[in-house]
Amino acid sequence: MGFAALAFLALLGSFADRLYDQGDYSLAALEYARILYESSDTLGHPRETLRLARCRHLLGDAETSLSLYSALVQGLPDSDHRAMALLGAGAVYADLGLFSLSAQAYSDAAATASDSGLVFRGMLLEALSPLHSFRWSESSAELSVLAGSWEDDRGALAGELSALVEGGGDLPYRSPFWCGAASAVVPGSGQLLCGHTADGLIAFGMTAATGALLYLSIEEGNTSTSVLLGWLSLSFYGANVYGGGRAAEYYNAYHRRQLLEEVYGRLEDRIGDGSVL
Repeated sequence: MGFAALAFLALLGSFADRLYDQGDYSLAALEYARILYESSDTLGHPRETLRLARCRHLLGDAETSLSLYSALVQGLPDSDHRAMALLGAGAVYADLGLFSLSAQAYSDAAATASDSGLVFRGMLLEALSPLHSFRWSESSAELSVLAGSWEDDRGALAGELSALVEGGGDLPYRSPFWCGAASAVVPGSGQLLCGHTADGLIAFGMTAATGALLYLSIEEGNTSTSVLLGWLSLSFYGANVYGGGRAAEYYNAYHRRQLLEEVYGRLEDRIGDGSVL
């Protein structure tokens, strides 16, 4: 490739980087793709390929992103660029809910990288992987081991996250069974126990109203109306019991999500997501 072509690619790269840094990932992706097209050499431009893959990930195109990361993982020798591709692939797998593949990618990244920062990121993200299946103590133990292996600020971060994750076992909890049972005894009470006040009052009101109408219809001897109201009353009552159990599940999921957001928010503040340059 001649000097003019190299200068042109460098100019494209500078423009693409500026778009990327400004958060214009759609246009940045077009420019990075143009660089790869003009050069016809994906492996020869690993940085641009990494950034294109990250742009596609941020734009919701997980398939293309994984394809680009995989091309680098399979085509590059062990290097920091290959480790970055593994970290990026791990982030995509995590977003897709494929947490075992994500953990393996992070582990491979730590084993591949030579840069200590990338090694630490891979090990840290792997240690956090059990959180997604709510294995709090397992993740906390792995983070504690990691904290003991690094004596600088990175060890302190791992220790800080270990202490935070350990609190996952003490999160507020509501039993779906008992909240459903509570709603079966007193309609809406299961929802109220989970802080869903409006849902609880609606469940109580609808169940009480249909029950009262059914009682009046039976008293009047109106068979057809009684059958209809009986079906409605039973439906609202069943929905109320189901809603009590679901309210508990939402309650538990909310508190787990809050802890995960705090963990990853703190991680993002300290080291970023570790997926690209």
